[in-house]
Amino acid sequence: MLDYYAKALQSVSLSGPTYFGPILQETMKLASICKQQGSRIYQTLLILTDGDIHDMDKTIDLIYEASLLPLSIIIVGVGEAGFENMTRLDGDGGTLFNSKGQRVPRDIVQFVPFRDVKFNPDLLAK
Repeated sequence: MLDYYAKALQSVSLSGPTYFGPILQETMKLASICKQQGSRIYQTLLILTDGDIHDMDKTIDLIYEASLLPLSIIIVGVGEAGFENMTRLDGDGGTLFNSKGQRVPRDIVQFVPFRDVKFNPDLLAK
């Protein structure tokens, strides 16, 4: 996967700000179609990011909706940013609530700062 990422970096330009909403909405469409069709397909969205989210409230609301679908989200933070918002989305340290004060029914987000696992592939896979 890292080889594909390195190759992709040669043909794209990374810039901010970072918005998760659009990619979440597209992935949710796929998961919703699978659910409606009674499919046993489960979607996993992998996001590689080098910065904080600029649509945090919208992202949390979408995560609430996505938690009702066959979908999980893995976020890998690359670089030296603090990633406080990613940790918040992960929900391991507490419960995530949407803008209406509703608790997200299912923890579907896992965040990993790559710098903490880059020399331990087994830990990254875990």
